[in-house]
Amino acid sequence: MNHTAVPDEHDRTAIERLVQALETAWNAGDGVAFGATMTDNADFVTIRAEHFIGRDVIAAGHAEIFRTVFLGSTIRDTVDTARLLTPDLALVHVRSALDVPAGPLAGRHDALFSGELVRETKKWVIDAFHNTLAPRAPR
Repeated sequence: MNHTAVPDEHDRTAIERLVQALETAWNAGDGVAFGATMTDNADFVTIRAEHFIGRDVIAAGHAEIFRTVFLGSTIRDTVDTARLLTPDLALVHVRSALDVPAGPLAGRHDALFSGELVRETKKWVIDAFHNTLAPRAPR
């Protein structure tokens, strides 16, 4: 088996749409829509190494941060790499640029997340998500 298979155009487009759905949910401050991109028992590791399990827990946690520390924030996600590990399992790396307008986390934050995607009922969903904050450049 080739463990570095590049997704075909159909899968690449579907993966990019999934990442776009994450971005759209974040920018709308919609925790439920954010969680809807995940499997029922998805694993989510935050930039602070907090580990959450389950779509509902992930959705609720994001609804809370959208109301508080990330209120009014916007994100831009770009698929950096995607490869198929099996026909129904993909590994993606996505670069994120987050702009937070106010509060304790105000400013620009760059991150890279690794995602394990699975094909469920003919669509891709996130089964594991690990987010890593990029270090800030010295001032």
